[in-house]
Amino acid sequence: MRGVAIAGGQAGPVPAPRPVLERCVRHVTRRMLMFVLATLFVGVGGADLRAFDREPPRIAHFSSEYSRSGFVLDRSGELAKLRFDGTEEILILRWQPAAGGDRLLVRDDGEVVLRISGLGGVTLFTPENRKGIPVAPDGPAAPLTPVPPTIDFVRDIAGRIMAQLRAETGREIVFEANWNAAAGDEGARGILFDAIRNAGTALFGISRTAPGRAGLSSYLRRVRFVHARFPSIILQGDMLIVSYSVEQGLAGRPSSFAIRRQLAQIIR
Repeated sequence: MRGVAIAGGQAGPVPAPRPVLERCVRHVTRRMLMFVLATLFVGVGGADLRAFDREPPRIAHFSSEYSRSGFVLDRSGELAKLRFDGTEEILILRWQPAAGGDRLLVRDDGEVVLRISGLGGVTLFTPENRKGIPVAPDGPAAPLTPVPPTIDFVRDIAGRIMAQLRAETGREIVFEANWNAAAGDEGARGILFDAIRNAGTALFGISRTAPGRAGLSSYLRRVRFVHARFPSIILQGDMLIVSYSVEQGLAGRPSSFAIRRQLAQIIR
């Protein structure tokens, strides 16, 4: 029973000793600290769940209110695939880590195309928007899995590219390949077709400037497409050698950007 003190005929509680008050304060402080830590833990866990929920779809069409550069992004495989609206070329993008838990998607010529943040936000980088613009999925899309064409169609496309280059440069630039070997291999036909089309895109881009057109007329006579273990681009004399790898699938042919960058070293 708590003691009382008699003062002036009235009873009152005896003040608690200071050690008891200090223990009470410490107890309340610990309780408050545990509550704050628990709240923070729940908050972080919720952020993690929200980040998981915000992961972009594996396959979707993306667009932005700040740009007309819409595209399909297919992340269903080990390497991401991207195709811009109005184009036929499928770009193969490789993953690279970035600061803050972000991820970069990089072209085969070393240029960053997309950045995906830890919370799922996607930023597109283009030559016109080096600082990047935000994009978001706006609808479903089909997987970027092209159907291999026939060898006759592959040769027809090569012929059309040569005719257009002749019209633009005034010189014959011959496309060469082992057409017979590719004819019986569905995978080879598909990769060869992409390599030819990508080379044509690169050459057209160069030929549409006066210095580039003059350079192609002076330095380039043939483009040879060679089946190899790894994709590569080499200029030997007046011949551009584009190597493609069937085993690596769509990643086994150089993009038009990589071909154009290689040619730009000698054609300015």
